[in-house]
Amino acid sequence: NNGGPIIAVQVENEFGSNKPCDAAHYDYMVQLRSIYREHLGEEVVLLTVDGDSYRLAKCGNIAGLYSTVNFGAGGNITEHLMVQRKQEPRGPFVCSAFFSGWLDHWGHKFNKVPAEQVASSLQDILEFNDRSASVSMYMFHGGTNFAYMQGGRADWDNATTTAYPRLWGKMTSYDYDAPLSEAGDTTYKYWKLREVISNYSKVYPVPSNTTKQSLGVVKMHPIYDILTLIQQVIPLHAPQFNVFSEYPLPMEQMGQNHGIVVYSTVLPSSLTLPAELEIELYGDRVYVFTGTGDTPVQISSRNRVYTSFTVQQRDVYILVEDNGHSNTGHVRYSYQYYQKGIIGNVTANGQVLTSWNASLVSELLPKQPYAQNWNFTDFWAAQFSAALSPNSSERSKRSRPGRYLPTFYWGDVNGLQDDSFVDTNGWGKGIMSVLGDNFYNLGRYWPLAGPQQRLFCPGEWCSGPRRGLVTTFLLLELEQAPDNLTISVLDTPLVDGVYDTSQQ
Repeated sequence: NNGGPIIAVQVENEFGSNKPCDAAHYDYMVQLRSIYREHLGEEVVLLTVDGDSYRLAKCGNIAGLYSTVNFGAGGNITEHLMVQRKQEPRGPFVCSAFFSGWLDHWGHKFNKVPAEQVASSLQDILEFNDRSASVSMYMFHGGTNFAYMQGGRADWDNATTTAYPRLWGKMTSYDYDAPLSEAGDTTYKYWKLREVISNYSKVYPVPSNTTKQSLGVVKMHPIYDILTLIQQVIPLHAPQFNVFSEYPLPMEQMGQNHGIVVYSTVLPSSLTLPAELEIELYGDRVYVFTGTGDTPVQISSRNRVYTSFTVQQRDVYILVEDNGHSNTGHVRYSYQYYQKGIIGNVTANGQVLTSWNASLVSELLPKQPYAQNWNFTDFWAAQFSAALSPNSSERSKRSRPGRYLPTFYWGDVNGLQDDSFVDTNGWGKGIMSVLGDNFYNLGRYWPLAGPQQRLFCPGEWCSGPRRGLVTTFLLLELEQAPDNLTISVLDTPLVDGVYDTSQQ
């Protein structure tokens, strides 16, 4: 009515999958409908989309919102769309999300859906009911969960306790086995779908895939281990990222919603060593070590049943990393179970520990894919130069075989201007950033868990007027570093490599 291309707006996504389907559930949808109508008026079609079962479609919809369904390839298209017709006796048949592939989690096999199967199902949709059905493909173009935005899946069916779900973190790559890849390249699946679509619509010339660049091996240099960073660097350069409290606080209460926090305290002199340390609740992965780094780091995950650690010194450090906020899976119980960091008390030999300091380590890295300001870009540039000084080895001497401490590493490469893929084979688990014309967060890498082994790096992030053709990679490695301390910049992706579920 206003000359624009928008004919409908989706109000919610698969809300019918959230339990229970009760009065509060209904009231939420009513409020959403009111907000959308207030801003968009009465003439715009508002719709919902839910899974292809009548129970889900009914629970996810209310009067005044047009109900549509979603489904993947390989099923009976008539059965799928008749779910919608039962909910909506009149109106067009609509598949609002036709799944071209599927999302992927660390430590699990990469999901692939055959191109021929997707193409066949797409043709069935387009032929349905005398060619009257509409379809939107999810995903058509794969993507990347840059920074900390990859999310996770709450798994209540395999929870380690009755009140705390397992969490399967999604990979950094959201390639999805989509027709267009994470880097925007056409795939075999794209061409098969194009063949189908050409029978129903005019198709147009396709641009060539973008150039990918391979520069080979990049030598990485240690800057700081995590103890040096929180004992010396943050107090001097970023004291605002230290938070003191009587009891440990979740990340969100300290203004950090994602990433890494290091909690520290000193055990009372009245406690006998070694002490048994227990963490009541945490999200999602913990690394326990002492202030000298002389004892092995103890690692655990919310997906495992044990949460106790043995400490032999009084100054205790607990690094907590979130593995993604839950964005799929049923939501149960209170918000507490979805918070990150330490949630609840920490005890030693049964005594509740107090007087905590929390160092917000991820505040030194871009929280979004790009840096919000240049303050810490300049800070890190100075650290890269200092890392080449004669005494730089002192900063990482505590990271040695059997005594590895989480450590920052950096490495320069010259002439990187096109898209590439950074291979982390040999490393353990961590976060990678790139300093080019700005400061960007490429996201998490975890080759030990797989299946993703290489991170996508957009070429436009890698060079520019600020730094010329120099690009610097910055890694915060949490678990292990290879002897050769190298990464590789390559021209091909690897998202479907080996995987190890036990790492989760």
